[in-house]
Amino acid sequence: MEKGSQLDFLLLPSTLIRFLLWGFSMVLIVAIFVGWVLNQQRLRFQDAVNNATFHVHEQLVINDAALAGFGSLLKSVGPQKIQQARDFTSRMRVAYPHIYMFEALMSVDQGKKLAYEASMQTLGYPDYEITRYVSKTNPLGKVINDVNGVPMYYPIFFIDPYLDSVKGLMGFDMLSIRKMREPLLASIVSGKPVASAPYGLQEGGRGYTLIKALSGNDGNNNGVVNEYGKGGLAVLLVIKTDEMLAPLENMLPDARIQLLYGKERKLAADEIIPQTQVIPLIKLDTLVEERDLDDLGQLLTLSIQQPAGLFTHHLQILALMLFIICFAYGGYYRNLIAKYRLQLQRDLAVVELNYQHASLEVMVASRTQQLQKKSDENINLAHQLIRGQEDQIHHIARELHDEFGQTLTAIKINAHILESTQEIKQVVSYAQDISSQADALYETMHDMIQRLRPEALDTFGLKTAVEQSLIAFHLDEQDIELELHIDDAVNTLEEIISIASYRIVQELVNNAVKYAQLTQLKVALSIANNDMVICVKDNGVGFDLFQKKLGFGLSGVDERARSLGGMIDIKTQIGEGVQVSVRIPIPKPDQAV
Repeated sequence: MEKGSQLDFLLLPSTLIRFLLWGFSMVLIVAIFVGWVLNQQRLRFQDAVNNATFHVHEQLVINDAALAGFGSLLKSVGPQKIQQARDFTSRMRVAYPHIYMFEALMSVDQGKKLAYEASMQTLGYPDYEITRYVSKTNPLGKVINDVNGVPMYYPIFFIDPYLDSVKGLMGFDMLSIRKMREPLLASIVSGKPVASAPYGLQEGGRGYTLIKALSGNDGNNNGVVNEYGKGGLAVLLVIKTDEMLAPLENMLPDARIQLLYGKERKLAADEIIPQTQVIPLIKLDTLVEERDLDDLGQLLTLSIQQPAGLFTHHLQILALMLFIICFAYGGYYRNLIAKYRLQLQRDLAVVELNYQHASLEVMVASRTQQLQKKSDENINLAHQLIRGQEDQIHHIARELHDEFGQTLTAIKINAHILESTQEIKQVVSYAQDISSQADALYETMHDMIQRLRPEALDTFGLKTAVEQSLIAFHLDEQDIELELHIDDAVNTLEEIISIASYRIVQELVNNAVKYAQLTQLKVALSIANNDMVICVKDNGVGFDLFQKKLGFGLSGVDERARSLGGMIDIKTQIGEGVQVSVRIPIPKPDQAV
């Protein structure tokens, strides 16, 4: 097709519609792929956020359980038996590293301050003294706080771990610090755990305090004001929020993670920034999830952000997809061009092809009929030739039997008469010679008759004839083990098939005994699928079927089988013996020759 015709093809409405559909399909595939990528990223992000939320919530539950257990233990053993409480808190800190410190407070009336200090000094804290925080901006400000209008202290009487760096906190009034006073008073009112606002820890990082005021009385006054709030004891945990969030770095390595406190959304822990350097080459969205964790008195919000888009491998896959689509459409376009070039000639070509096809079918049918007729004629001719040969051999055998048999019998009788004559000694000798020669001639004649036309074949059928033929080879005397299988059905075959089968078995066994150097011989005759099947197998030396021409014997077997429409299959390898299989079709009654 010329260039002008190609341009015309491009301007065809159908071609323009195809271009539009191709462009739309490209856009659709890109959109589907991008949507699939974002959806996969969103699903993985959701799973990771769920796992992260579960982890943080689990830590909060642990905090609540540790605080409740600590408080219950203090209430049961009393403030004087703090060693049991210290054993408990030590085990909890080892098991949960994010729990930084345990502390216990006791409410003390202003008037009982000295008595309480004295009792604590007797418990092994000789320097114990209630102290308060004094603001630098207002050193003369309020020196004691009220609980329901009653001046009250809430000093620390238990710290774990009890290190040198924190011994100075013993006796410190927690009501004197605003960050501790507000959650402590709230817990006194509600009786539930209340978390403080997050703050920087002296050791680094950030944390918060979880406080719970306990109800009940330990039974010992010691300055405890039991009639205010829910009770005179309070327990608190110092939580290291950075430790709580540490495992989230591995859960969400590509995300920005924040733990926020309260409505003011203050940072409760140092922000976790993405750990990986791989970012989307094309940022399409920012995945944001915020989970409120405001139960158990800890008003926290977990905020997680992660970029979503196409990374390098996504762009490579998309480019490969688009390339494949463009390549496929290019092939499709070339195919359309080729079809368009042949459009004007196609009708004529189809007509010509149909004409040639019809002519070829007529020629094939005619030739097939001729070949079939020729084949039938050849098979019939071969049958007639074989029948004529066998008739001739039969006639010769009958003549040998009738003529030579009678003559030799007469000679033998005369020889016996001469032998009985006693007058002439030489006559006896000649008579004995005649008798011996007659026996030998008779035996020779009998063997000839068997070779030309075995009597057993006519008298007893193919099975017996083959068995007697194999006996004549004297296989036992040659140390050859014979395995013979012959179906009785072979005796019902037509004469021409029986004769051919007999001759084939004779020739194959003769070849094996003569050349194979065998010790085992298998002969099988059967009828299968309306075919006469002959199989002769030996364990002899074998031969190379591709390098050695078939001898006279195997060639004769092949010709005899083919003349009856049969076929021969020879399987052999050097050192593995020979197996010859012959199949001769049995003619139907209306096809019998």
